[in-house]
Amino acid sequence: MDALTLELLNGLSLFSTLAVVALGLGIVFGLMGVINLAHGEFVMIGAYVSYVVHANGLSHWLSVPLAAAVLFALGALIELTLIRRIHRQPEVTILATFGLSICLRQAIELIFTKDFRGVPNPVPGATRAFGVLFPTYRYLLIGIAVVVVVTTLLAFTRSRFGLTVRAIVADRDLAEASGVRTGIANFCAFGIGAATAGIAGSLVAPLGAIEPQAGLAYLPGAFLVVIVGGFNRLWGVIVGALVVAATQTGVIHFYDAVWAQIASLGLAVLVLQFRRLGAEGAPA
Repeated sequence: MDALTLELLNGLSLFSTLAVVALGLGIVFGLMGVINLAHGEFVMIGAYVSYVVHANGLSHWLSVPLAAAVLFALGALIELTLIRRIHRQPEVTILATFGLSICLRQAIELIFTKDFRGVPNPVPGATRAFGVLFPTYRYLLIGIAVVVVVTTLLAFTRSRFGLTVRAIVADRDLAEASGVRTGIANFCAFGIGAATAGIAGSLVAPLGAIEPQAGLAYLPGAFLVVIVGGFNRLWGVIVGALVVAATQTGVIHFYDAVWAQIASLGLAVLVLQFRRLGAEGAPA
């Protein structure tokens, strides 16, 4: 029973991380149709913000809002100078964001070198709950992740900005003809997407090594979540993260991490296949 509880807590921790990382990817793709291959680098930069905060003797918790602010500014700048010019050309955006990811990694290498960095656990130790010991920091990570995801989803579903976003997603041309300023919405959405990635990076920084290639590990999982949850439904990120986390945790329990990745990829392929068959069978 204790082993099952521990697996459930590990799955919940993975779900929280996947949800926050994939949330920004879902926002950018759902609103703008942009496949951002630099999203993993946004997570990596968020982790480096946490490292800089620690290196200057400041509280780790300061790095969470600071990473959000830094990445929002970076994302908004990238949207204004690059994405805005090409976001209606999917092939070009894929190439451009791939090149951007390389540039960001190289820039971080120039600033911090290739050396591995680390951030100490701000809340060491474990807490006994549900009959098992589980790292206290991971409990906090789960709680913060839930707050971030719920707050972002409410902002996109209950606010005036969210109404504007839904109008653009439904019919961009009609929204523009009705006077909706889609450029401002894109600017904010790309910035918010980058900010959530920065928050994810700052939260996971104490859990592993920080280095310029670290972002590459987060991109595949984020795409799998968005694929499984649905391309144009922000709430689908929650469903996708839950399904992928459950799949990976279950497979890791019986086999290993390699088979968990294979199982997640196979699940994404099946979901895409079922969607294609559903679209073909839908009435014209």
